[in-house]
Amino acid sequence: MNIKNANRLFVIIGIIILVIIGRFVLMNNEVVEMPTVQVVTQTAVIPSYEGSYCWHSNGESTCVDKAAPHEIIEMGNEPFVKVAPGETIEFQYSQSPTSVSIQQWVQDFDYENIATTVRFTAPSEKGTYIISSLARL
Repeated sequence: MNIKNANRLFVIIGIIILVIIGRFVLMNNEVVEMPTVQVVTQTAVIPSYEGSYCWHSNGESTCVDKAAPHEIIEMGNEPFVKVAPGETIEFQYSQSPTSVSIQQWVQDFDYENIATTVRFTAPSEKGTYIISSLARL
């Protein structure tokens, strides 16, 4: 075996070792507990309800399908919480999400994205609003 082929072999072995180490590190940093969330304003904690989700941990996956936000409200058991127009509302997760999308439900299954951070500002016009959050860890 010449020196050029030996160098290639060492590079290939080095890459394989890096891939194995990288996978080991990723598995050790995997989030194993389902996160919790709390919705807060400057003055109150707003009740929140768990919706549909998919969760992957320790090589196993679980998906749960639940009612959409507007369907939960239509069931009529959830109290509405008054907040001041323009008040800051924050979704506080027990674990730091890698991405967040906040939606304001318009009608039935239609919604519009209103923020991509854990904080957003309540609408300035009075009304009843349904807000949801989608977070990835």
